[in-house]
Amino acid sequence: MQDKSPKSSLTAQITDDLRTSIVLGDFLPGTKLKIDDLALRFSSSTGIVREVLARLSAEGLVTALPQRGFIVSPISRDELTELTDARVDVERHCLTASIARGDVNWESELIAAEHRLAAATRALDTTSDREAILHWQTLHTAFHDALTSACGNRWWLRFRQQLFIQSERYRQLSGLTQGGSPVGGRDLNAEHAALMRAALDRDVTAAGDLIEAHLRKTAAVLMESERLQAAFVDAA
Repeated sequence: MQDKSPKSSLTAQITDDLRTSIVLGDFLPGTKLKIDDLALRFSSSTGIVREVLARLSAEGLVTALPQRGFIVSPISRDELTELTDARVDVERHCLTASIARGDVNWESELIAAEHRLAAATRALDTTSDREAILHWQTLHTAFHDALTSACGNRWWLRFRQQLFIQSERYRQLSGLTQGGSPVGGRDLNAEHAALMRAALDRDVTAAGDLIEAHLRKTAAVLMESERLQAAFVDAA
């Protein structure tokens, strides 16, 4: 049975807030996370902050160092490569299952999610303010969630979500969402529309190939990001 006590709700909220801050790059890789400072930032107790850090450590966003406390997990070329390979396999599996199980409601939600994301992507051509970027990120997540939402296996979807969040951290740290197209000048609307059409056509092979190409293109662009290259712990 889930614990819905005020403490549990506060812990969950702070976990969400700190996760978002880490993904957005407000806390850079390797930054020491001081428990007292975080307790003050979130108007919380040190005990709750410790629990939050333990949760984010389990997600791979925070690293616990023996006798030294917690830091924001470092990033590296090797991790990005492994992360991309894992995402390709998991996204293919979830998308294949979702296409097989998806009904008319799934189709409707997917079409609506793609339409909203396309509008938000076009809006980024004229603004790079934080709110617009956060709005785009929310709708980008919603579109990819919609693609796989009919998968039917909570464990696969849980794995998928964790990998997606890690990938978003790399994207945000790269600075590629700052103005213009979110990733390297690509026509993301065309890529997302093609994914949607393949899914709606129930073309498992095409959809799988498209999602793999989509993810690997993003990883290739991220590898060339000067910001990430400066932050990689295995920088050349």
